[in-house]
Amino acid sequence: MRRLNPHAAWCSIYEFEDVIRQVEDVDLLELMPASRFELRQSIARSLAWRGWHRSFARLNPGVKPVTLGHDYDLLVFVCMNAWDLLYLNALRDWTRCKVKVCYLVEFYAGLAERYDHLLQLLRGFDAVAHSFSGSVAALHRITGKPCHHVPLAADVRRFTPYPEPPPRVIDVLSVGRRSEPVHQALLQLAAEGRVFYQYDTIPGALVRPSRPDEHRDMLANSAKRSRFFITYPAKFGDDENQGQSEVGARYFEGAAAGAALLGQAPTAPAFHDEFPWPDAVIEPREDGSDVADLLAASEARPGELERISARNAVTALRKHDWAHRWQSILQIAGVDARPALTERLRALEAIADGAERAGLNT
Repeated sequence: MRRLNPHAAWCSIYEFEDVIRQVEDVDLLELMPASRFELRQSIARSLAWRGWHRSFARLNPGVKPVTLGHDYDLLVFVCMNAWDLLYLNALRDWTRCKVKVCYLVEFYAGLAERYDHLLQLLRGFDAVAHSFSGSVAALHRITGKPCHHVPLAADVRRFTPYPEPPPRVIDVLSVGRRSEPVHQALLQLAAEGRVFYQYDTIPGALVRPSRPDEHRDMLANSAKRSRFFITYPAKFGDDENQGQSEVGARYFEGAAAGAALLGQAPTAPAFHDEFPWPDAVIEPREDGSDVADLLAASEARPGELERISARNAVTALRKHDWAHRWQSILQIAGVDARPALTERLRALEAIADGAERAGLNT
């Protein structure tokens, strides 16, 4: 969907597709906008949102039709949210694939009934993989299909500071959603010359990178040079999450880069499965009043910060690469992995082993 949706938030799933292409023999079917795409998409979404006639969920939202041309062993449809399911209507013969899996990134259980008519499109798949553990049961109830929790991840080879960690010249890096009181506290510290604070100044909806890979490179290069990385639950501060606290992409990106996570840990039990440490996230008070003290305490214990950095980066190499998620999807689909996937996982493990040996020798 990279030709349809250039928003920065989607670059993470385009990165997932790129990793799949590196380790698998696949065809990437790029959906292309037809004439008056924005208008047609707006109309299709408006009608589908009302939901009073299920046929509206079958509208093509202004995308050029795509014909697969031949049979495939596996079709994986990677999408961000329920609205993206409308793009399936541009694929004329996708159900002919032997096994069909949808990887749906962002959906909240509290919205299941409201978007029931859209979620019915998932019935055409053999299985659904979803990044939010708290929504899996609701998706299964609506679709009747096997639904599996497959967490988000990062291209860890892009984000890892190893084998030659660069200097961490950025004190705090903030990308995407953040706590306004904490942000103001960090701005004050930056104004006083006490920290180098790098943060967004443009609303996320306006950030549309011309090349997703360059955008991910920029984020990774900044993150691996940062001591702290701001992390808050997915859709933090937005009513869309319906009070559901889930593990967003920032946690995996910051950890992969070897930064200490600063913000708020999700309440989803799955977070503790992926980051099983009591200090996985350093949590300031909601009003940001102790941010300066937390940063000062880390300065007083540089060895502790180095330990957190190494732990996060090494764990990401072993657990949180997009290749690990692709391996999970292949297992769900009952499809054997190709040698390139095994080789990538071995290479990541080798980097982790080398980082641990270097740590023991210092």
